[in-house]
Parts: sequence; C-alpha cells; structure tokens
Amino acid sequence: MDSQFEQMVQVNIQGRVFVICTSLGMTDQTVIGYYTEVLQQAIASMLTDKSTPADFHRLLTEQAEWLESEIKQLCESQQLDAPAAPPRKTDSLNEDGSEQSSKSLNADKKATGYVPEAKSMPERLKDRRAEMEHLLVNDCVTLKLVSPKQAKKLQRGLVGRDPEKAEAELVGQLRNALHEQIRKFIRKNNGGPWSTATLQTDVRMDITRTRTRTLRALVTLSRQLLNERQEWLSKTKSSLTGRFFGGRVKMDK
Repeated sequence: MDSQFEQMVQVNIQGRVFVICTSLGMTDQTVIGYYTEVLQQAIASMLTDKSTPADFHRLLTEQAEWLESEIKQLCESQQLDAPAAPPRKTDSLNEDGSEQSSKSLNADKKATGYVPEAKSMPERLKDRRAEMEHLLVNDCVTLKLVSPKQAKKLQRGLVGRDPEKAEAELVGQLRNALHEQIRKFIRKNNGGPWSTATLQTDVRMDITRTRTRTLRALVTLSRQLLNERQEWLSKTKSSLTGRFFGGRVKMDK
C-alpha cells in the first residue's frame, strides 16, 4: 500500500466514523478516536498490496454499517439500563390527621447504592470475541489447524468486526485446513480408519457441515477425528505417527 493510498484510507475512515458518531449523538472525541482506530485496524487487516480503492470503499461500507448498528444497540442498552426516575413526593395522613411526608415513611428503608451500569461497546465486543479468540490461539494451534503466527494474525483481524460474521469466515478458513489434513492422511495411509469410500465421504460431509456452525463445533470435530486417527494407529501399530495433525498432539485437559 503506497503512502497516497494509505492517507486516503485514513482520511476516509476518520470522516465516516465522525459522521456516524455525531449523527447518533456521540460527540466525545476520545470515543470517536477509539472507534476510528477500531475500524482502521479491522480494514487494514483485510487489505493487501493488491487491494484497490474500490476494494477499500467496499470494506469501509461494510464496516461502517456494522459500526452504526453496534452504536445503536449500545445506545438502546444504555437507555434500558438507566435508573428509573424517582417517584413524585406525596403526602399521607397520620392517625391524628396530620400530614406525614413520603420521606418519613421511607426513612427506615436503606438505599442499596447499586446502579446498573451498561457495558461499553468495546467491552461487549471483547466479551463476544473472548471464547473465539481463546479457541483460535490455543486449541486451533494445538490441533495444527493454524500456526501460532497465523493465529495471531487472524486474531487481530477479528477486532472491529461483527463477531458472527467474523466467526463464519474463520470457520471457513479452518475447515479448509482440516479438509487438507484428512485428505493427506487418507492418501498416505490407504484410508486409515476411513478405509471405505462411504466412510471417507461421511468424514468430508461432517467437515463441510461446519460451514454454518461455530468455531467450537469445528474444534470438537477436529478432536474427534484426531482420536479416531490415534486409535487406528494404536491398533495397527503404525509408524506413521506424525503425518496427521503435525504429529502426536498433547491435548489440554
């Protein structure tokens, strides 16, 4: 990305974030700066040296729509969590007919001091990404679906994106890696535990069905296939340990 293109990217992102935030009532420059940085990181992770201005504007439109939706949800959440207005002061009568204020009626009630506090948008996004990031940099690396370096890069690419869309894209990439592992193992071991065409088709279909599922579902399937491979190697006393999933894997408890 040349300097002119990079400057154009920064200026357009700053302008789009400013317009979105101010139109939704957010004028704090610190908040606007944070969202600008979030979009810059997200878009930068998806651009390549071959990306064109058209590619950038397409990504900017997608990220802007996501940001606007998230800010609206945050505003709605804060309105729902706001403490209710205190009741209007009313008076009642004592037994002797004199007035007794509502303040004296409630004097024996202790205030809890608790005011529900809505989480900020960054906190909500971080919570929604937490499990996915943990699986990516731990389980997926252990299972050799990605290298540690690749996992870190993919993790950075999750920032500022809709977690559901980002997870669907991530599952697609890792599903392809699992397909490749299975294919290599079957070819080098005459099928291994999947020695018939029917079994091999079933395995491929199981992997393909993770298309609309979660990263946890893909990790669970990968562990299951790993166990089947290890059991087969143990029964056949094969010396081919290491040709599938990058070698014998010590699984986390």
